[in-house]
Amino acid sequence: MPKRLDALKTMLIRPQTVATGTLSIMFFTLISKFLGFVREMVLAAQFGTSWRLDALIIAMDPALQISGIISSAMATMMIPIYIDIKSKKDPVLLRQYTTQTIFLSSFLLIIFGFFLVLFPDFFIKLFAPKFGDREMAYAISKLKFVGILPLINGLNILLTSILKAEKIYMAYSITQLLYNIVAIPVIICFAPFFSESSYLLAFISGTLAMDLMLFIFVRKKLNFRTLFKSNSAAHIRRTLFLAAPLMFSASLSVINNIVDKAFASALPPGSISSMRFAQTIRAMITSLIITSLMTTVFTELSETSAKKDMKSLVFRLNKTSTDLFNFLIPLTAWLIIVAQPLISLLLQRGAFTSDSTSLVSSAFLGYSLILILAPFYNLLLNTMTAYKKTHITFFMSAMSVGLNFLFNSLLIERFGLMGIALSSSLVNIFSSTILYVYLSRTFKIRFLNKKRIAVLCLVTIPIIIVSKLLESHMNHIVWLIVVNLVFALTFILFNRKILLQIMNKMLMLLKSKRAKN
Repeated sequence: MPKRLDALKTMLIRPQTVATGTLSIMFFTLISKFLGFVREMVLAAQFGTSWRLDALIIAMDPALQISGIISSAMATMMIPIYIDIKSKKDPVLLRQYTTQTIFLSSFLLIIFGFFLVLFPDFFIKLFAPKFGDREMAYAISKLKFVGILPLINGLNILLTSILKAEKIYMAYSITQLLYNIVAIPVIICFAPFFSESSYLLAFISGTLAMDLMLFIFVRKKLNFRTLFKSNSAAHIRRTLFLAAPLMFSASLSVINNIVDKAFASALPPGSISSMRFAQTIRAMITSLIITSLMTTVFTELSETSAKKDMKSLVFRLNKTSTDLFNFLIPLTAWLIIVAQPLISLLLQRGAFTSDSTSLVSSAFLGYSLILILAPFYNLLLNTMTAYKKTHITFFMSAMSVGLNFLFNSLLIERFGLMGIALSSSLVNIFSSTILYVYLSRTFKIRFLNKKRIAVLCLVTIPIIIVSKLLESHMNHIVWLIVVNLVFALTFILFNRKILLQIMNKMLMLLKSKRAKN
């Protein structure tokens, strides 16, 4: 038994390549997202799209969104600087840098938590200025209890960055499962006693469990005895300098979120929670690809930056962008067709009615283009960040705020909740186009396979049109079977190479395990 435990421990903390790391993350992310769907089904059945859930989401938003500004920016810049220090083969300095960066970030997060508790009225009015008195009072009462959220959520992001920098993707992947394993039972057990507040309790419990496991994995990378030594001061100043534009750009992204919530708070009750359900389903689908691929790719991009290897950069961008579009264009086309029956199947039970399904479906359709573009935009931003051109993210975020407000104003009256979601998609189109042109000119490279994208669109768009035309002329069950079969074949056709590579990799792993046994 001890030997098996040692073997398991070695497997968890062993560095992995991009390919094996992506497979590991994808496998465990798939399980995690399944549990996430279960969590959303439980949440929807318990509370539907109630005004109380609207208010609770708004109460949690300042803690999660604004604290994410600090922790995400610091964690993002920790990775390339961590790799730079590691290349100098000074483990003492590396542990000192990691410990002091996490301590400094945590201190800032604790201060922000105090501000949330002291000034709840200000933050709720900032995030939902058009709330009614009932929703406003409920949200303010809940915000007083979320002062701990910035620290525990921020620590999760910061500790995860160490595993990413070390390419310990297996441990990172397994940790993500823990949140839903803890959160789902908490919601079920405490919903009768705390109503919608059980979701807040579940979030705190699940995140704390993840933090504890992450600390166990990275504890050897930290050294609190050197907390107040100044050897790594220059590296920390550099991290803060490079993270500052990311913080500003993240602040603008939060403003985008505030703008969306402000517009949604003027719509009928349930609109904010409907938008949140649509965003969660969208994030679950795309993060299966983004989390598994982008996590490993960012570390590799940071390494190409350290080595100044432009040939490897072009190869990685070309391969990753092609794989993303091969996955996401057929997947998005399928989701556009089956959005309403899919959401009905997943969520429509208990307090979640057919009206709730219609609201969530309309928002989800508005977000559909983001399914394709968000991962690609994320790839472009990661490239600029890995090459320490973080000021670009600020300008892109500033532009997106103005565009988002403009599109929201134009679309909300005609399309309601769907207009707010559609605004986000349009902003993503403009941002991705501008950033691609800038990156191509800055590095004097071309990596986007435009012919491949054109072929994908020429195949999937007619399938969408024909599917919609046949929907009213066929039995609904038969229609769903045909649509799913057609899109499954289309997906396999365009991704046959990478699917074969995954199968071969899995077979090789199985053979190696059998040989050891």
